[in-house]
Amino acid sequence: MAPVLLVLAVLQFYPFLDTIRLGFTDASATPGTGKLVGLENFRFLTTDDPHFWLIVRNSFIWVIASVVLQLVIGTLAALVLNMNLRFRYLWRGLLMVPWVTPTVVVGLIWRWIFEGSQGGLANYTLQTLGVLDDPIVYLASNFWVWPVLLLASTWKGVPFVALLVLASLQGVSDELHEAAKVDGANRWQRFWAVTIPHLRPTLFAVGMISLVTTWFKFELIWALTKGGPGYATSILPTYVYTWAFERFKYGTAGAVATLAMMIILVVAGLYAWLLREKDEQHA
Repeated sequence: MAPVLLVLAVLQFYPFLDTIRLGFTDASATPGTGKLVGLENFRFLTTDDPHFWLIVRNSFIWVIASVVLQLVIGTLAALVLNMNLRFRYLWRGLLMVPWVTPTVVVGLIWRWIFEGSQGGLANYTLQTLGVLDDPIVYLASNFWVWPVLLLASTWKGVPFVALLVLASLQGVSDELHEAAKVDGANRWQRFWAVTIPHLRPTLFAVGMISLVTTWFKFELIWALTKGGPGYATSILPTYVYTWAFERFKYGTAGAVATLAMMIILVVAGLYAWLLREKDEQHA
C-alpha cells in the first residue's frame, strides 16, 4: 500500500491542504505576499464580492440540472439498450463515444455547433429550414447559454450513467418479472415494483458521483463560455481560475476553492442522509 499512499499524499492530500492554507493568506503574484490574514478572504467573498453569491447560485443550477438530466436520460437509454434490439451491441458501443471523448474536445465541438453570427451548424441548419431569419448568438445570450451548456453536459455525462444502470439491469432476474406478471402487474407496475427497487442503489451511487464530479467540472464551461457572458455561467471552479490565473490573487482563489469544497461536502452529506432516510422508510 505504501506506493499508493505516497502518490495520494503527494498528488492529492498535499495540494488539498495547501489550497486551504492559501485561503488564509494574502498570497499573490506580488513579491513579499503570503502573510496570514485569517478569515479576511472569506469575509471579502461572502460580504463584499459582488459576484460570489451569483456564482454559487450558478453552481447549484449547473449541478442540479446536469445531474437530473443525466440520471433521467441515462436511465431511459439503459432501459432501451437492455431490450432485445437489432444491432444493440453496436448502439451500446456508439453510446460510449461521448464518454471517451476528452472534455475540452467536447466543449470545442459544441462551441462550433452553436457558434454565433459568424457561422455554426445550429444556425445554419435552422436558417436553411426556415426556422430562423437571423442567427442567434447562443453563447453570448443570457437566455440561450444555459440550455447549450446543459445540452453539452448531458451529452457528455449520459453514457456513464447508462453504462452503470445497464450493468445493474443485467442483474434483474427475469423470474421476478414473470412472477409479477403472473400476479397481474402490467408493464408499468413491473417497472416501478421490480426494476426501480433493484436500480435504487446504483442510481444513488451514480447520483453521488455525478454530483461531486459536476460540481468541480471546469473544462466544459471554460471551453464553451469561459464563464461568460460576464459572470452569467461562471461557477466556483471557473471563479478559482479567474482569481488565480487572471487576477493572480492566490489567497482569494484558495478561499473560493475552500468554500466550494465545504459547500459540496454539506450537499453530498445531505444527499446521502435524505436518500438513506427514504430507503429506511421504504424498508
